[in-house]
Amino acid sequence: MSGITGYINNKEKSSTTLFDSMSESIRFTESDCINKWSDDFLAISRVHQGVINPESQPIFNEDKSLFIVMEGEVFDYEKQKLKLIHNGHKFKFKNNDAEYCLHLYEEMGEDAFVELNGSFCIAIYNLITQELLLINDRFSSYPLFYYLTDKGTLLFGTHLSAILQSSEVPRELNMRSIFEFFTFKKILGTKTFYKDINVLPLATVIHYRDNNIFFTSYWELKYKEEKHPEGYYVNKLAEAIKKSVNRRTQGNYRLGLLLSGGMDSRTVLASSSKKMVCFTVGDFKNREVKIAKRIAEVKDCEHIFLKRDLDHYANLVDEAVEIGDGMYSFAHAHNIGFFDQIRNKCDVLLHGFFFDVLFKGFSIPTKNIKIFGKTTNFPFYKNSCNIFTLLDNSLYYKGTEQLFTSANLTQFKNSIGESLNNFLASTEKNSAINFHREFDYFAFSSATNYAGYNQAYINERTVSLDNDLLDIYLETPIKLRMGGKLFKKAMRKIDPKIAAIINANTGLSPTTPVLLEWTTTMAKSIFRKMFSRKKRSLTNPTYTQGSWPNFAELIRHNEKLKNIIENTIEDPECLDPSIFNIKRIKKMFDKHLNDKANYTEFLFLLLTFGRWHKKYGPINLSRNQKI
Repeated sequence: MSGITGYINNKEKSSTTLFDSMSESIRFTESDCINKWSDDFLAISRVHQGVINPESQPIFNEDKSLFIVMEGEVFDYEKQKLKLIHNGHKFKFKNNDAEYCLHLYEEMGEDAFVELNGSFCIAIYNLITQELLLINDRFSSYPLFYYLTDKGTLLFGTHLSAILQSSEVPRELNMRSIFEFFTFKKILGTKTFYKDINVLPLATVIHYRDNNIFFTSYWELKYKEEKHPEGYYVNKLAEAIKKSVNRRTQGNYRLGLLLSGGMDSRTVLASSSKKMVCFTVGDFKNREVKIAKRIAEVKDCEHIFLKRDLDHYANLVDEAVEIGDGMYSFAHAHNIGFFDQIRNKCDVLLHGFFFDVLFKGFSIPTKNIKIFGKTTNFPFYKNSCNIFTLLDNSLYYKGTEQLFTSANLTQFKNSIGESLNNFLASTEKNSAINFHREFDYFAFSSATNYAGYNQAYINERTVSLDNDLLDIYLETPIKLRMGGKLFKKAMRKIDPKIAAIINANTGLSPTTPVLLEWTTTMAKSIFRKMFSRKKRSLTNPTYTQGSWPNFAELIRHNEKLKNIIENTIEDPECLDPSIFNIKRIKKMFDKHLNDKANYTEFLFLLLTFGRWHKKYGPINLSRNQKI
């Protein structure tokens, strides 16, 4: 993936062989550029597509006492740049974000990072003091992994596998991380699958000097409940979305957009005056694709349908696991296999990721009601619950403990409780004044630190990862975000015509009131459950009218995917029998195949972890180089 990697030791010389393998480990296309720099103690590289900030790095200051290596970009700094020039700073390049960040740091020190609005990871090196700084943005949108060896070598990279190129890294699995992964579908906090390898918290600086590290935070995420009329938030959100889109459509680039028939991506299109090529992925030209095409036509934009073949998800497993470091379900890498077509049409790809967490109350626990004896979610938040309600929304009560051997069950149960307690303690610094905000932070804290499935292949700009939008999220009352109430009204203010087109997820207009939308959607769901077993409306049971296939049916009907899962379960190098209850997992798989249960989420997580463990687990040390 695009990013940076390297290592530093102030006292010992290091191996160029390791440096080469680390750099190659984060390179996923042959067209990627690699910029490298090294001396006796530091080796650092940047992998990029050569489109945004294409100039070779490192970039040095005037007296060559400092240099910067940066991947990503920042926006809206023209006025500040003029001030820097007025203060005597000299710029070699016309528009280079890294050069601007370096001079801003010279002027302001660490306060400079507060000023940066964008998605980035930065390394700044002082050649006089041999101090290295590693910095990420407020969203940690480029995961930055690090490990300090016993010899004082700091290994770092935007990809975990880069660090694992060194045999100096002890491969001791972190069992708590494994338990969390199979419970919450993610690892909480800054942990990884390995002890002592961590990921940098958001808005944080690592300082490395004299073979030691320490951390400083240049900004803190703090919730604050402000009381304003609803219209205030609608206007503010609409304007902030338009500004964010405008920032991310700057430059003389061919623009592309991953466009669904839902709300998030259409908001990006509605907010821009620039033409962009719209891409919609699907199994056939279903309702999702047709609605997306209608949305593109409103803006007179080209629309391209990208058709998945029957083995699409089976074919992308190992590539997705590699990019995601095994820490994210491979099934989220929907677009792998289409990037040659996408790059032929655009240089920069936009999408609407993360709006659901920020402005739709995606993570907030909702009220439960019973319909026909079955409990279902009601579209209004609960007035009372506690942090352990997180388990209700996890896989815990769906049988996570079945996956592990009896020898691990006590540790599993204790570990999950400790994980939740540790998380609860961490929310105090975020001013999470009520349990709703605790749930907010639970979703926010790791959702942005996601696998760069798109970043690995193309320059990606995520509209939602904007400082102004983050500020609005932190102050907006929960009730205005539930059901996307505020977001829908902002959408209508931005472009009423696009907002009026029905939402492919519900089959209703986004102008439909939340309660009516829920009632209608629930009625349709009940109807489908009553009749779906008797008659399938589509010719292939894996097809749906939405963006994704029916994954449960895909496992049952796709032989290639079925075989990959079966082979993973039976391979002890994938799933260690001392950790996993292989006999029970086989029974779960058999029940799923015979339509007696739905274990899709577990099977996909097992496949993801298993394929990662086979390549990077403790049993496989042969591919690593020594420092």
